Amino acid sequence: MNKVNTKVTMRINLIDLDGLSEIEMERLKIQLSNRISRDGEIIITSEEERSQKVNLERAYFRMEALIISAAKLPKQRKPTKPSKAAKEKRLQTKKRQSQKKAERGVKNVSRETF
Repeated sequence: MNKVNTKVTMRINLIDLDGLSEIEMERLKIQLSNRISRDGEIIITSEEERSQKVNLERAYFRMEALIISAAKLPKQRKPTKPSKAAKEKRLQTKKRQSQKKAERGVKNVSRETF
């Protein structure tokens, strides 16, 4: 067991973050709501390594990555329409399925009754 205390807990107040627009700040609050304390601080801990210096660096990188990924706006989806070939293929598949089901209902009428 590691007897030396090397755990790092990093706290950064959302008010202290500069360079973020209001929209990015709102996205940050929504995306990181489970990591934000009641005081408005983002809390990151790191205790993987045996060196406190390395844990501090890891915490910095994780904090930076979290803030960047949470503030990034998602790409707008451009609605697309199916191609002519895709429509034709869909209709052909439907027609085949319809014929298959219609054939199930056809009964032999040509039987002779004696």
